[in-house]
Amino acid sequence: MPEPASEPVANCSLIRNTSSVCPVCLEVIPARIVSEGREVHMFKECPQHGPYKTYVWPDRDHYQWTNSFRMPVVRPEQTIQSLGGCPDDCGLCSAHQRRPTLVEIELTEKCNLRCPVCFMSAEEIQAKAAPGPDLDALATIYRSILDQTGPDTAIQLTGGEPTMRADLPEIVKLGRRIGFSAIEVNTNGVVLARRPDYARKLAAAGVSGVYMQVDGMTRQVYRTIRGADLLETKLRAVQHCRAAGIQMVLAMTVISGVNELEMGDVLRFALDNRDVVAGVAFQPAFGSGRFDISPDRRLTMGDVAFMLAGQSNGLLEPYDLWPLGCSHPLCSSATYIIEDQGKLVPLTRRITPDDYHREFDPTSPQGSVFPDLAEKLFPGSQSGLSVVVMNYMDAFSMDLERLKECSMTVSRADGCIVPFCSYQLTSLDGTKRKTR
Repeated sequence: MPEPASEPVANCSLIRNTSSVCPVCLEVIPARIVSEGREVHMFKECPQHGPYKTYVWPDRDHYQWTNSFRMPVVRPEQTIQSLGGCPDDCGLCSAHQRRPTLVEIELTEKCNLRCPVCFMSAEEIQAKAAPGPDLDALATIYRSILDQTGPDTAIQLTGGEPTMRADLPEIVKLGRRIGFSAIEVNTNGVVLARRPDYARKLAAAGVSGVYMQVDGMTRQVYRTIRGADLLETKLRAVQHCRAAGIQMVLAMTVISGVNELEMGDVLRFALDNRDVVAGVAFQPAFGSGRFDISPDRRLTMGDVAFMLAGQSNGLLEPYDLWPLGCSHPLCSSATYIIEDQGKLVPLTRRITPDDYHREFDPTSPQGSVFPDLAEKLFPGSQSGLSVVVMNYMDAFSMDLERLKECSMTVSRADGCIVPFCSYQLTSLDGTKRKTR
């Protein structure tokens, strides 16, 4: 696990103070973000369970540059009273600083894969997996989200594996009838690949896109992460979405020592298929919720920025990936690759930070921030490829100052909307923190 350390070493300097949680008991404790040489670490100490040191970023200057981007804040329209403080009052509470731009709805805990890295993969757990809310309950959830956030909020249907629901097309239709236009399905792609007609059914229901796991471009990566060779499955799913006219985002879970060297190949695949692939999201693995990985020096958004640049054959540099203004600057970063006079270039080389600040649309969800900006500044330009890097938090890396600016949220069964990282937060033994 991240090494215990009560005090930073001598060649260090304080960057900022924040609050975090103890990885064992999840109680809120003070934390310091500190640079040690060029690296950035978090130091915190629980009175009961001792000190923890967690790696945060590979380069101090890049960390501070990233954190310097501050975009206009649009607070949630409806909140609950803040009583105990973050993260106990999620709902969203009156202390939360940003409105949701995306809300996840969990449709089921069931899945058609048995991924070795997933807590939910055990057969005994799958046998007891809850069936998920019925259509009446989902109608209530949709209407609650609509009342709290408005119709422009993007909806992501997730699980488990949402295609395990035979009524998934009806669930999409229901959301459209209630008033949402952006409804995306988060899937492993297995059903899309096996059933050529399935993508057409989702398209007819009104789905706006598919967010599909793609862990690399070699067979061994899938055997390691998903427990099966799924490369051809992923390629067929892309073909079937193309035929149905459904745009896709490829979501790559990046795990140190497993598939981090395949990010460049996934980027090139996405660029070669951008008639159907609208974006690629690189997600460094984190240890909350259902995902079981070693906490030793996990990859972060900063690591991915430098690694992806090194694998892009000169297309990207680390400083081409700008923070997405819809959330805290350390939570997600992106660029938008466009074609300019026959050459692929990042949009962030054609605009200035002042342009970004002036034209930023706070209602744009994560993957749409820079495409929306490109449409404003360069009307009539061809569609490009969004490249997004997420920076999810777990019990080791939890930074409550970041959590207060989260715009990527989850709708609980009780109707409360909570930040994604708060919803997924678990202790070392898999226990969730009790909230009101």
